[in-house]
Amino acid sequence: MLNSIKNPRFIAILAILLLAVAVAPSAQSYPTGISGAQDGGCSCHGQSASSEVVPSLEGLPDELDAGATYTLNISFTGGPSFAENTDPAALGGFHLWVSDGTLTPVDDKTQSNSDGSVTHNGIDKTDSGQGNDQRLWQVEWTAPMDGGAKFILHTNSVNGDGTNGGDMWGRLTADVGPQPAEQASGLTVLASAILLMVMITLGCLIWVFYRRDPDSFAWDRFWPWFSDFITSTDHKKVGSLYMVNGLFFLGVGGLFALIFRVQLASPGNDFLTQDEYNQFFTMHGTTMIFLAAMPMIAGFANWIVPLQIGAQDLALPRLNALAFWLNPAAALLIFAGIFSGQGADTGWTGYAPYIVSHTAHSGATLWVAGQILIVASSTISGINFMTTFCTMRAPGMGWMQMPLFSWSMLIATLMLFISIPAFGIGLVQVLLDRTIGTVFYEVAAGGDPLLWSHLFWYFGHPEVYVVVLPAFGVISEVLSTSARRTIFGYKSMVFALAGIGIVGFIVYGHHMFTSGMSPILRFVTMLTTMLVAVPTGIKIFNWLQTMHGGSLVYRTHTLWALGFLVTFTLGGISGMYFPAVAMDLHLHETYFVVAHFHYVFVGGIVFGLYSGIYYWFPKATGRMMNEKVGILHFMTGFISYNLIFWPMHRLGIQGMPRRQHTYFITTDEYFALPPETADWNMMITVAAFMFFASNLILVYNMISSGLRGQKAPSDPWGGWSMEWLVSSPPPTPSHDPSNLPVMKFAEIHDEGEPGFFGRLIQWMMIPEDDGGEEE
Repeated sequence: MLNSIKNPRFIAILAILLLAVAVAPSAQSYPTGISGAQDGGCSCHGQSASSEVVPSLEGLPDELDAGATYTLNISFTGGPSFAENTDPAALGGFHLWVSDGTLTPVDDKTQSNSDGSVTHNGIDKTDSGQGNDQRLWQVEWTAPMDGGAKFILHTNSVNGDGTNGGDMWGRLTADVGPQPAEQASGLTVLASAILLMVMITLGCLIWVFYRRDPDSFAWDRFWPWFSDFITSTDHKKVGSLYMVNGLFFLGVGGLFALIFRVQLASPGNDFLTQDEYNQFFTMHGTTMIFLAAMPMIAGFANWIVPLQIGAQDLALPRLNALAFWLNPAAALLIFAGIFSGQGADTGWTGYAPYIVSHTAHSGATLWVAGQILIVASSTISGINFMTTFCTMRAPGMGWMQMPLFSWSMLIATLMLFISIPAFGIGLVQVLLDRTIGTVFYEVAAGGDPLLWSHLFWYFGHPEVYVVVLPAFGVISEVLSTSARRTIFGYKSMVFALAGIGIVGFIVYGHHMFTSGMSPILRFVTMLTTMLVAVPTGIKIFNWLQTMHGGSLVYRTHTLWALGFLVTFTLGGISGMYFPAVAMDLHLHETYFVVAHFHYVFVGGIVFGLYSGIYYWFPKATGRMMNEKVGILHFMTGFISYNLIFWPMHRLGIQGMPRRQHTYFITTDEYFALPPETADWNMMITVAAFMFFASNLILVYNMISSGLRGQKAPSDPWGGWSMEWLVSSPPPTPSHDPSNLPVMKFAEIHDEGEPGFFGRLIQWMMIPEDDGGEEE
């Protein structure tokens, strides 16, 4: 590789490519102005402002009269449009934005934009009559009734060749009247508080080490433990890092939710501005899905899969560590814009064309870059797990003998591996649009915003199954163990997992029913979306039959599994309204969608992961969790959770729109929110604080049990899969390479007759030791 880099031919080709990138125009210049230029400037006429172009804005008053109308003269000097050989049909343009008041065109040489700004008009690049052949324009500005305003003016000087090569632009800002005092963004303050919390947590960790042995505490004892943990490639330590990362960001995402729930607690609230609300809303969704749920699932997979399939470790340990450390790097990029008050404000879906416009915050660029790292992490992790499943299963373990949690991770990994490239391609295109001026999603330049929706939802809907399938696997393990019997219909459960994995790719169109989809395609999508309920229903009924035919033992992990069955089933039923096109058109932008999504995401995924924490915590730490504290966590969490999201169904049916930073009680004939809307929202906000507090009980239980809990035996629950054959906590390597577990089959008989389920799986270890002594 190094020799090829030193090759003169290689260097020459690379130099030509770099020169082409440097001299090629990054975008097509168009006659009409575009909206959103107040933040990024006239990027289609050059990447940065030029001192040669001097904008001018005349007509602003020295003393502002509230509500008065002023005529503003816009012009510029300098640049290529003043050269002798310039095409007089295309001389220049402008973009004027104001923070308050109203801008109005006075003739056909100017036009208004959707964001209230004004810009030059034009028909095509050879237009010579509607504003593109001017260096002077007029608009009117009506002043606000109170306060002042800030103006941002951009003018471009062009050479008329239809590209941005040689074009120049300049920027001017002006203030009129009293200006509001600059205040720190609420999101910036919160992010700073979170950083402080991290520092305090690290301090507490050092304090715990000191308290264990005050007389002999020294950095040379603490640092080796800490450095070994963060540099390890052992699947158990990497899994623990994933879990800590996921639980931390679960709390951060919850804080974001609490902040905007305060805003929505009462009608017309001004606790948050619209801009702040958009940032909190964006960061909440992004954090919960990409920085909390996915890392927690990866943590379970790292810990449990090698133990369950009889492997010493994952197939590619160094890649496993790399996949994790890309996550904190991605989080830093995603959150970086917050500290300048310019956090991403696009929503977690990042819809185009807003995300590529200059109206979107500058932090959106870093948000996209962070998402690209998440894609890289998931891809690397997927390669690792698929390799492990294919090459490192225990002797005698065929595909149809793997535990259902391992099966769920295999299907989820395959789904992610197929879907996430589309998301990655879309993110790269957005990043290029925002940085070097490409026009994949810019409407005015011929781009297609709907392309982003297709790429995103091709990944986004399978992503729901990617994170919920591992929760299915957890529930299968927990209910089977708690019911004291093997899972009912093992093969049908595997085929149901595979069915969800296949059908999940042909249902994403229901997210786009309101985009102008053809009626025939709507009908097909409606059928496929309803079809996904079939394999999911199979799993629900198999879990019920498993409990019915067993002797259920009620532990905390069992309670969370039962809570999962209730909430996920309700979420699935509410989801059946959306494939019906007529219902979807009514409910699509309402809180009914919020309720459905959270019943599936929180009631399904998070409840399933909580069940897994209580189930496998003894195996991971060698300590039992406190059952009484666990039951308190379940009762407070389950009740407060339902108090949050169940009323949202009613709010959605009443027409309360989602993604809005405030609402008003009105009796308007065409759009009316009843007075009870305020009461429901207040109750939801109070319940949200209760649910957040309930999760602190889990944190307390994990810390206190890990430090002082009762020592756990190898198999505290009577589990039947291979992770229960090794000691608690497991050794390193997880299974002795000289004495790997071997799977054999045994006929199970009931009172002398063949078992109802035929040949079932029984796990056993070939002799010499049991993998570790019980404590």
